[in-house]
Amino acid sequence: MTWTESLLPHMRGVLACERELAELRFTWQLIETTAKMVCPAEAKTILPAMASTREAFGRLERELVRALAAQNADKVALQMRARAQAVVDVVVRNLYERTADVGFLATDGDLRAFLDGGAVTREAVEARLHEYIRKYTVYDAVCVLAPDGRLCAAIGDGVRPDGDAALAAEALAAAGYVERFGACALFPGRERALVYARRIDGANDRTLGVLVLSFRFDDEMAGIFRTFRRPRDKAVMLLLDDAGRVIASSDPDHVALGRTPEMADDGLGALTEFGGREYIACTRPATGYQGYGGPGWRGHVMVPADLAFRDDAFRTDGVAQDAVLQCAELAAIEQQAGAIKDALNRVVWNGQVMAGGRRGDALKLKSMLQQISETGERTRAVFSRALAALSETITSSTLQDLQFVSRLMMDVMDRNLYERANDCRWWALAPALRATLAEGGDPRALGPLLDGINRLYTVYDRLFVHDVEGRIVACSALSGDGDAVRGARLDERMRDAVLKLSDSQRYAVSPFEPTPLHGGRSTYVYHAAIRAPHDEARVVGGIGIVFESDREFRAMLGELLPDREGVWAAFCERDGRVVASTRDDLPAGSALALGAFATGLAPGESRHAFVDIAGVRHMAGVATSAGYREYKTTGDYRNDLLAVVALALPEYGGTPVRHDHELVGECAVRPGEGEEFAVFRLHDRLLAVTAHRVQEAAESHRIRRIGSGEGLVAGVLVMDDGDAHVPVISLRAFFGLPAAGAASTGAHVVVAQCSQGRMGLAVDDLVSVIECGEQDIRAMPDMMAGRFRWLERLLSTGAAQPLVSVLDLDALYDMLRERMPGELDAPDAVLAPA
Repeated sequence: MTWTESLLPHMRGVLACERELAELRFTWQLIETTAKMVCPAEAKTILPAMASTREAFGRLERELVRALAAQNADKVALQMRARAQAVVDVVVRNLYERTADVGFLATDGDLRAFLDGGAVTREAVEARLHEYIRKYTVYDAVCVLAPDGRLCAAIGDGVRPDGDAALAAEALAAAGYVERFGACALFPGRERALVYARRIDGANDRTLGVLVLSFRFDDEMAGIFRTFRRPRDKAVMLLLDDAGRVIASSDPDHVALGRTPEMADDGLGALTEFGGREYIACTRPATGYQGYGGPGWRGHVMVPADLAFRDDAFRTDGVAQDAVLQCAELAAIEQQAGAIKDALNRVVWNGQVMAGGRRGDALKLKSMLQQISETGERTRAVFSRALAALSETITSSTLQDLQFVSRLMMDVMDRNLYERANDCRWWALAPALRATLAEGGDPRALGPLLDGINRLYTVYDRLFVHDVEGRIVACSALSGDGDAVRGARLDERMRDAVLKLSDSQRYAVSPFEPTPLHGGRSTYVYHAAIRAPHDEARVVGGIGIVFESDREFRAMLGELLPDREGVWAAFCERDGRVVASTRDDLPAGSALALGAFATGLAPGESRHAFVDIAGVRHMAGVATSAGYREYKTTGDYRNDLLAVVALALPEYGGTPVRHDHELVGECAVRPGEGEEFAVFRLHDRLLAVTAHRVQEAAESHRIRRIGSGEGLVAGVLVMDDGDAHVPVISLRAFFGLPAAGAASTGAHVVVAQCSQGRMGLAVDDLVSVIECGEQDIRAMPDMMAGRFRWLERLLSTGAAQPLVSVLDLDALYDMLRERMPGELDAPDAVLAPA
């Protein structure tokens, strides 16, 4: 059993459609049986075509049900896959920053001095670690161990006073950092701790001790689950360790920590069992970030199978047609359904022509034909609703995916910029910076320090230090133009903002605008005040870190962008000013007109919609910045940004679907007392031919084209006997109408008799054969005959219905002989209403 077949019993909407189609199959069989019994002679010519139509609908029905089930399954799988991937990737991106933190802090001069001879007291070191943990709030403890594991200094609760010899030995033996999750002797009160440890080396690579950072794992996972939880969500999001055990759960009462749910590693999803219940599950490994693959964890999402498709009921609100977003499979089914319906129309139409003007069993045949027509219309309606539902499934899945990705992009951006706010505040506390600016030291000595930081943190174009006057006195040289920046003055707004920062927790961010500090390009510059070593109230200057916004933001957008043609993304401000985008024609600083799509969104909110952007119809998702932890959430800084993910749609060139019962009403005449007309449609007009002149309606693919087939004569129709060839007239070409799709010959050929012989008329749709009384038939005035030579009479089929133009086949033939095109401009307006 395939993946889709295993899920089908849970898809109530698809099963309802399958039942309705099964009932129609029975109706078709009943009509065939009745026709054989009631009018066997008359029905003989149409029964084979009926059987063929029924069988074709049956084959297509199976294909339709399979496609409906597959698209519903794919929709659920896509949503689950996206969330499972986000759960693990967001945490792994966060942990990558932790591996950098532990490596950088292990080189801190105060820690080295403290361990190497006690030049810095334990109280001073712990005060410094306290400042670190206030800024990098992702940590709940920081510890400094001696080489033998003894605790030398610590900030945080629940730290074992005796230290941890095993952790210290592991860190000393490692070439880089140690990442450990689980029980840890250093934190005896915790069942699980996520710690990062690294050796602290002094001069000549002499081992001085070990630094340990304890990450707020449970707090972090709770935040991730809140971000990606949906309203009325029945899915459970899980983080699994390398052994498949649950280490974090969005609903611990449902799936507890330590359980080992069945995984679904194939990327699509799988039907699994857990706790005696069936679930759809998806498991995703970490994508990795900057070469860091994480601890081997996986994201896992599972939803009860009986609830996964509760929103799959068919809804036809016009969204599908508006979207013009169809897969090749859907287009193929629509094409086949249209071909079958055309064939059925010809069967009914030809039967009506054959029964026209006859009595007795022919009237019974007419009744049978009416039943066939009504059943065909019901079948078409079911297919139409199902195809609309299928298209809506594809559309809604895409819209939800775009919205989800926009939320993910915004979350990643907020987390990234949170680190920037932390970095500038922490580096402002560097003893060398504080002492040099406060004591009048040579600021040129700060260049190597800034270079060293910049080499480790390549997300910055440059780092610089300025004095209280705003004059830049030191700058990292990695960007290559440090000499040009030194001596320049900081913008007065930012200088004043730095001087007004009240304590070491405060920071300032420049507006996103061009700056000479970034080569004239737009970016954010994060600032923090540098304070005198022994007087926190005295600001002696400031540090600025220039973010490589274009490169980093484009990387964020590009890494998270869905892999499909036509999709693009952008970060922008509320007014639509672009911060970064994946499109070359939308550089930073350009305008993106989003209109009402982006208005009214509160921080952290998101939505999806169809929206016109620069005159192009798009499906789009948008999300606003929510901040991360205390960043942008405590009044520290406000910067309302948006993430927009959009998919450009092809132009919709179709016309509204019109059905027979919408076009022609019933004339007030008793059967057999009026005149019959065979009605068909051309473009947006109804035309007719006197029924006794019609021989049959044939498929257009039987036309043998002459030349390009684009003139008045499209070709010839080979008749069933194989000997006769009837010329086919392109009525669209005759009336100067645009070609219908790829071919200008129409979908059907009406073969009719004129005084000069037979001719074929290429038309768009067959409507019906109607009977009209004298009161419904209007003659053509002589004064209009010159302009509308082709028009014989007009039929009125009801006050709310359009007039039907009856073709004068002899006049039409003469006009063709003269190569004179016709004029279809409002022939129903030439007569005054009766």
